[in-house]
Amino acid sequence: MQSGKLSRQLLHALGREIVGGELKSGDVLPTVEALSEQKGVSRTVTREALKGLSALGLVKSQPKVGTVVRERSEWQWWNPDVLRWSIDAEDSEFLVQLVEVRRVIEPAAVALAAKNANEEDFVELRAALKQLRASLDNDEAWAAADYALHDRIIAAAHNELMLHLVRVLRDALMYSRQRTISVLRHESGQPSNDAFALHAAVVDAICQRNEIVAYQRMVDLLQSVRELIEKSRERGEG
Repeated sequence: MQSGKLSRQLLHALGREIVGGELKSGDVLPTVEALSEQKGVSRTVTREALKGLSALGLVKSQPKVGTVVRERSEWQWWNPDVLRWSIDAEDSEFLVQLVEVRRVIEPAAVALAAKNANEEDFVELRAALKQLRASLDNDEAWAAADYALHDRIIAAAHNELMLHLVRVLRDALMYSRQRTISVLRHESGQPSNDAFALHAAVVDAICQRNEIVAYQRMVDLLQSVRELIEKSRERGEG
């Protein structure tokens, strides 16, 4: 059990170094023996950690070369560990790509929600929106309420695959919200009424069963998120 715990710890340490850019694509890792000595663990622990990294697509073994860091395009990006390490790296480019993924999924989801939502969904959406308004003066509460509202919107689409995909991204989405909140607070002292109004417009369109307007309102909301991330980058926060 101790060996498994140490292997997991080493996996996370090396994963963060790779995703964070300390180890770059094409870099050759030290041998198992050298890495074991550097990290103060057994060779068995090191081999297990490297096996885990290989399963995630972060490294590969090349004959006569050793363990090589793979290209970013080959990483298993949807894996929770890879997403977590990307968050830890505080990479603005990752956040921009995350918004681009959301731009594909969420407008389609709100259009489906406007079509498929039932009365119970409408009640839960309005309750989630009310909670978002109540959290305007608390960054942590706003991030949680914002996630909960978007999660409720996706659930109202009644598409299980779409809901699961978004929930896989939960930690990354929470971190993205925390970053955009920091910009909002820097500019206005709190998450602004404008940000709340964008969310309210989405919920209103869903409850009115207006698929076209719901789609566009979510596009508007996500564009505002991207602009906040760009401002965060300009301020040197990643």
